[in-house]
Amino acid sequence: MTVKIGIASNHLIHPNPRFDTNYVDYVQIGYVDGLRQSGAQPFILPLGLPDEAAAYIDAVDGLLLTGGQGVTPVVYGDEPIQQVAETDIYRDQFEIALVKAAVAAGKPILGICRGEQIINVALNGTLYQDIYVQAGVNGKHNQAPTSWEIPTQHVTTTAGSWLNTLFGERFLVNTFHHQAIHELGDNLTAVAKSDDGIVEAIESADKRIFGVQFHPEMMFETHPEFLKIFQHLIDTVNETV
Repeated sequence: MTVKIGIASNHLIHPNPRFDTNYVDYVQIGYVDGLRQSGAQPFILPLGLPDEAAAYIDAVDGLLLTGGQGVTPVVYGDEPIQQVAETDIYRDQFEIALVKAAVAAGKPILGICRGEQIINVALNGTLYQDIYVQAGVNGKHNQAPTSWEIPTQHVTTTAGSWLNTLFGERFLVNTFHHQAIHELGDNLTAVAKSDDGIVEAIESADKRIFGVQFHPEMMFETHPEFLKIFQHLIDTVNETV
């Protein structure tokens, strides 16, 4: 069986030099190639209305949620602080609906960076809007201008977790974020943290939902071991059908 994975797309919301006001939905190629090289067939899900989410989930075997803008604080009950950058509530609402539809259908979900955060919010968790202001973080969680494929920060995993099984207790990752998980959502556990205490990976009690705060789609071309994260999604699909 060829595993079909839906990738929730992002969309342009401002004019830019390449497209002007010809707005497009898009997915970075790393997510697509990561799934392809792991044996899955990727399907890009254009941003839609929340009530369309169940139909999209019905058409695929699993869901991949990608990086992008910060999550709108009002969707998890907070007012925005000054450090919040661009948000997109239309994307937030649609992806929250996708998560809930996938959970209802028993289909596996992988979240990457923002994707991990939106899973947490969809399952009634909260976020730090800015880890430097609200969590007192001293570490550097946005490695720019260092090239994105270079791992720059250690994470430590929880014994027996999915990430521990794939990579061991401690390994290097890249990092590009200023928001992160604060209070964990329903039936979610933190299974990896950075040395300054930021949640770097999650897992659900039923093992069908998992996510990472770092970006394997940026690293696997030079560090092929990070394909194992995409492969874990496919393996989980195969285990649940």
